[in-house]
Amino acid sequence: MTVFLNNQAASGSKFFPEITEPAILVTPLDWGLGHATRCIPIIRCLLALNQPVLLGGCGDSLKVLRLEFPDLPFVLLPEYNMRYPKENMLWNVALKLPQLLSTFVKEQQVVKALYKNNKIKAVISDNRYGCFHPDIPSILVTHQVYPIVPLPSVEKGIQKYVQLLINQFNVCWIPDMPEASSSLAGKLAHPMVKNARCIGPLSRLAPQENLINPAFKVLFLLSGPEPQRTFLENIIREQVASLEGDYALVQGLPNQVIAASFKEGNLSVFPYVQANELSLLIANSEMVLCRAGYSTLMDLVFFGKKAIFVPTPGQTEQTYLADELHKANRGTTISQDKLILKEAIKKAELTVGLPKYKPNIGGDLLMDAVQDLLILCEK
Repeated sequence: MTVFLNNQAASGSKFFPEITEPAILVTPLDWGLGHATRCIPIIRCLLALNQPVLLGGCGDSLKVLRLEFPDLPFVLLPEYNMRYPKENMLWNVALKLPQLLSTFVKEQQVVKALYKNNKIKAVISDNRYGCFHPDIPSILVTHQVYPIVPLPSVEKGIQKYVQLLINQFNVCWIPDMPEASSSLAGKLAHPMVKNARCIGPLSRLAPQENLINPAFKVLFLLSGPEPQRTFLENIIREQVASLEGDYALVQGLPNQVIAASFKEGNLSVFPYVQANELSLLIANSEMVLCRAGYSTLMDLVFFGKKAIFVPTPGQTEQTYLADELHKANRGTTISQDKLILKEAIKKAELTVGLPKYKPNIGGDLLMDAVQDLLILCEK
């Protein structure tokens, strides 16, 4: 297995001895796990077409990919290490702006060094806007073409800036259906920009038949950046003991993948689960409580479960997505600081639940996009 650090990657070819042919670099952003999990179907598609793949990333998001593809080579990219200590997204970003700009430059250096040393023939970047190269096909994966910000006066300006960044890439892959009527992303991705194409919803999970008598009343599915992930876990664990029935909690901690599950009263705790086990847990639960991250939604719509959405404080896109599903009676949403489990469960029981997508929906869209990328690689 090839392993090299970002500072090593920029310094010379001696750090790439085991990469024998130019690969396709697949690199997700390290804000939560969703950017990594939705890259898994893309990587599977590339491998099915016998394409060499180089994983790129850092932190927990890279751990997720390495757990799924332990034999693939990987490169460490610089960390964005975004945290959400405050509920205002713009303030959180402003606090990290110098580091964000520095990381953008550093990841550009890594990509340039990889290309210079003939180690990559294309890049597929999930929201890493610095991971592109003008001389090879570069793909951006994002559902946020039109990000929502809490200040309408600056929203249009930020959206135009994001689209300038998108235009650095050959194509923008949007993990959604092309028809606005069946879109999950809604106004985050529609109307389509000129270099965009939809590749269908991306989920690493294998949809299971929902059990008639599920073992768990609610599956608490945690994800997202710290410290908000821990804040939500603490709220859940403080309240769940007073509820009737059995519950399951997936902590979403890739560092603890080898840690065994354990039980605390009526709560079964799983530090981290991989795709197959998570699929079974969802199927074996009456409903799911989770963040309203887009990747989480793409997983859940293949099961058609009832859901309670607790948007990550400060993430306006999650608030938008949760509100849209709430208005359609597809789920219920509650802010983290007002979460009372007993009341939220009662409200979720009155909803019709999430739509249930067919397992192969959008599969041809992804395969067609990957094959078109390979044609670009040959030019």
